[in-house]
Amino acid sequence: MNIGEKIKEIADRKNLSQKLVGDLINENQQNVGNDYKRSSLSIDKLLTYSKALDHNFIQYYYNDEPFKTYREEEYKQWNEKINSLNEQLDQANRLISMQDETIHTQKELISTQKILIEALSDKK
Repeated sequence: MNIGEKIKEIADRKNLSQKLVGDLINENQQNVGNDYKRSSLSIDKLLTYSKALDHNFIQYYYNDEPFKTYREEEYKQWNEKINSLNEQLDQANRLISMQDETIHTQKELISTQKILIEALSDKK
């Protein structure tokens, strides 16, 4: 993959000339043209282009080592956190359901007790 070509593609898609891209990143048009021809750029330069063109140029390296391993580990950690939170949510929902049943039962009991109290009051 040629990152310079990818940057040019995104700039072209946004109808940005080399000069305008250069203005956005504080470089001259010739340097931008040279970057378009390069197969690799520094991380700082990629971040500069990413900000200027509102596009994540780092993503094209996610499948390369060591980024691939780091990203997989990050995904694994996030999935573990998501699973843990889902378990907590399920547990909270079960607790709410049990409390709703308890409240319903208590309301029925109160209603029955009111009827009994009224029945006893009427006998006096």
